[in-house]
Amino acid sequence: MKNLENLSILYVEDEEGTRNNLRYYLENSFKKVFVATTGEEGLMLFQNEPTIDVIMSDIHMPKMDGLEMIRKIKQINPNVACLLTTAHNDQEYLLEAIELGVFSYVLKPVDITLLFEKLRLACERLYEQKQLSFLSEKMSAITSLDMVNFSKALDVALDELASEHKKVALCNVFHYDFNTKKILAEEHSIALSNQEIELLEYLITHKNKIVPYTTLMHHLSTQNPSLELVRTIVKSIRKKTTKEIIINLSGVGYKIGMHV
Repeated sequence: MKNLENLSILYVEDEEGTRNNLRYYLENSFKKVFVATTGEEGLMLFQNEPTIDVIMSDIHMPKMDGLEMIRKIKQINPNVACLLTTAHNDQEYLLEAIELGVFSYVLKPVDITLLFEKLRLACERLYEQKQLSFLSEKMSAITSLDMVNFSKALDVALDELASEHKKVALCNVFHYDFNTKKILAEEHSIALSNQEIELLEYLITHKNKIVPYTTLMHHLSTQNPSLELVRTIVKSIRKKTTKEIIINLSGVGYKIGMHV
């Protein structure tokens, strides 16, 4: 799945308290976060940054509502992933959202765990679309080649597509393989649970940062996120490898131990 850290998001919300709260979580997860307080401002931001990957917007806003903004944005880039936040379970609005190609919606007050689960799914679908587009462009470029060269060119395209899924050198003798989802030692591999994979990959993709405890809590796919759960997962990974694989800054958060 495409990491959120590699993507940009436009967040549009007119309510200051909600906006500031969710902005904190988004800035700890996405590569770049653009924030607007109205639909008009959001549209203007997107016009200036048309490569934004994800739109997350409230529906009910003065002057230009979220749906009208998304309609105009889709005319610029029909493939942008869109998610709505709303205080109203209004079928009329939701049917219109489906027609616009909105991926999903989250009711307010926003459940952070549910929100990020839907954001990850939206980004995964976006990544799949980009993969198909990438391969389609490659196929178009090589249709005039003979079958031997066609096969070679296709292999190169697939290799390029998978290039981001490589082994990452961690501390000591350990590596992490994004393909197999295992930690590799010198002569054996170490299997991980789903939550161990989630936590470890998040730390690796934020390798230059100390990730706050609360950010890790809400990144995990669980209905009951807690600091105790995070600590238990960290302890389990360390037990399978070494204590130095995850560094703790007391009272702040964790950082992955990388090879230097």
